[in-house]
Amino acid sequence: MTKSKLIPFLIGLLFIVMPVISWAQLSAFQNALEQKKYDSAILYYQNAVLDDSVETKPYFIKYLTALAIKGEYKRVYDTLQPLIISETIPSYLKEKAEALYTICSFAKKAPRSTEITITNLGDSINSSAAEYFPSINFQDSLFIFMRRANWQREDFYTSSLTANGFSKAQLLNDTLNMPNKKGSASLSKDGNTLYYAADYPGMGYGRYDIYKVTKTTTGWSAPKNAGRNINTDFWDSAPSISPDGQSLYFCSNRPDGYGGIDIYVSHKNKQGFWEEAENMGPNINTAADEQTPFIHADNKTLYFASSGWSGYGGSDLFVSRRDHNNNWGTPTNLGYPINTYDNEGSISVASNGTEAYIASDRADSRGGLDIYKVVLANNTRANLIDSPLMKQTLFTITPNQTQVFNNILFGTNSAELTKAGIELEALVIYLQQNNQAQVFIEGHTDNTGSEVANMKLSSLRALAIQNYLTQKGIPIQRIHSKGLGSTQPIAPNTTPEGRALNRRTSFRVQF
Repeated sequence: MTKSKLIPFLIGLLFIVMPVISWAQLSAFQNALEQKKYDSAILYYQNAVLDDSVETKPYFIKYLTALAIKGEYKRVYDTLQPLIISETIPSYLKEKAEALYTICSFAKKAPRSTEITITNLGDSINSSAAEYFPSINFQDSLFIFMRRANWQREDFYTSSLTANGFSKAQLLNDTLNMPNKKGSASLSKDGNTLYYAADYPGMGYGRYDIYKVTKTTTGWSAPKNAGRNINTDFWDSAPSISPDGQSLYFCSNRPDGYGGIDIYVSHKNKQGFWEEAENMGPNINTAADEQTPFIHADNKTLYFASSGWSGYGGSDLFVSRRDHNNNWGTPTNLGYPINTYDNEGSISVASNGTEAYIASDRADSRGGLDIYKVVLANNTRANLIDSPLMKQTLFTITPNQTQVFNNILFGTNSAELTKAGIELEALVIYLQQNNQAQVFIEGHTDNTGSEVANMKLSSLRALAIQNYLTQKGIPIQRIHSKGLGSTQPIAPNTTPEGRALNRRTSFRVQF
């Protein structure tokens, strides 16, 4: 081949090879996006642009979206702004470009909080299946969440939360897990009533309804539909019971709302029945979807998910506070990186108002949705509510050792328990987390008065503590109580101080 023919041949060959190279990079870019390997996807696209800037144009917004998913909102904003202003974006990309620009405009202005931390809860909670709908009880001791296997069956799992972290999650072996389709759950403050969403064929008014069960000595009771004032012929789900038990928050797609899915609340009347549910109004609901409400233990702070309020991408998590006139304030976005370009769906906030649990699909997930612990930014925290778990860190229960209840109160010459105290509440948590433990409760008096009266009073006070534990769900078979009157003094009865020490109740835990 002559030199005059070789040069055009090489140029033609170059135009054949370059598109092949760019298409290979673009194919790798697409695959990396599907596998959520965003760093690799970004690199593949940048290399493809170097090969062919024309062929890569249709993928330009996908590339910028990958940058947004990585949290580089300002970079995306700075790239899009001149193109939006000059109207040089291809018409087939304009709608997606403008939507991404709106998101990045919000993210660019929203301050990033240094207080926020996010930690995967690890193998005690998460698995290769999807975990979601986290729910922590008011005592910060019991964790309930949903696990979905094979994209079909959903089951409730539970874990105990102690000062040392979460116990290994266990399947809730109860009739609650009988139906395949269930939703989020919410425990009453005393732990004896559970509200949850489920699809029971033939039992509900619509596809999903809200049900109630109560704790019995053999497990949870048969489910009871929450009734027509809460449930409708449409989809009703995600209940959250208030700490006083007087309000039930939930979401529904009934047609009288502001958008596709709205948040509603029902209040109990003086007779103890649920009144007709009310839409929470435009301070909470938008023309888009608002879901998964969570009312905090302070009964003033409401967390929820929304795709209608300004945010970082898909559905974000927000907080609204109720003022002294019972009006809900404008929602505040929980901020990046709690909220990301992807959808954030559910949240539960601990009694301390600072720590929360969310379900999210992130780079370190065990498989799909995992549950994460987050520390909230200062401006999105709820009010601090003391919980037994917080107090338990200050009071250690030691097996086989007699320990005195120093913070419980009885009425004068009475067995009426007027204050539980941190030791008793910590004992409840300990017995809930250690199913094999037995507790022995003893009542004692000083030597004032007759021995018969002292023996009776000490027995009744020990029994009052036993009744308190059973009301908290501890089986009666694990509790042993007796009164010893003044037979076992720990100090001389000759002084007021000594007699005060002898008037006591104590306990001992054994396995």
